[in-house]
Amino acid sequence: MTNNIIFEDASILAAVKPQGMPAQPDLTGDRSFLEEMEAYTGQPLGLLHRLDRPVGGVMLFAKTKQAEAVLAKDIQEKRLQKSYLAVLTGKLPQEQGRQEDFLRKNGRTNLSEIVPEGTRGAKRAMLEYRRLAEKETDSGMLTLAEISLLTGRHHQIRVQTSGMGAPIWGDRKYNPRPARGNIALWAYSLSGTHPKTKQPFLFRELPQGEPFCLFWEEISHL
Repeated sequence: MTNNIIFEDASILAAVKPQGMPAQPDLTGDRSFLEEMEAYTGQPLGLLHRLDRPVGGVMLFAKTKQAEAVLAKDIQEKRLQKSYLAVLTGKLPQEQGRQEDFLRKNGRTNLSEIVPEGTRGAKRAMLEYRRLAEKETDSGMLTLAEISLLTGRHHQIRVQTSGMGAPIWGDRKYNPRPARGNIALWAYSLSGTHPKTKQPFLFRELPQGEPFCLFWEEISHL
């Protein structure tokens, strides 16, 4: 998977996780992206964040304990910025905005749901969205959106976009009418500060394939 590598030095490794691969070992026993990257580097890596198994895109790993500690603090203090591209089945309520909900995870079903504030086990979830384009298709309106997470909850983007009436294309968990193919959610941008050099970094990888190809003109100008 050397062609998945975006950047590597003595402190960090940025790489593109394929869709359908678990980010870390799970109960399926399938080979994980963390294991692939550790096999490539020949050393243990610090897993700084995760992507849902169906979701592909940019992931960042720490190669030293010092880098892991610094970046973990940056994540906690919201200095590491993650942005996603999604194709939604429906329209967003506004051209851009912030969505806030309270989510509760069901451990038995591995699903999350929007619940009233104050519900036992509920956690605040916030994201910002920006509508990039809309297209009317034979199967209805599709919206290309850029989404930035302000919190990191279980299945957060998938649950919240569905709650806004615009579930993600291909999402078999939260879209009542999912299209065939991979989920149209992609972690395309990751920015922050290098833990050793203190220089800013920006790692990006644009999505390809259906249905992102319908919006390639807009995506290519990001």
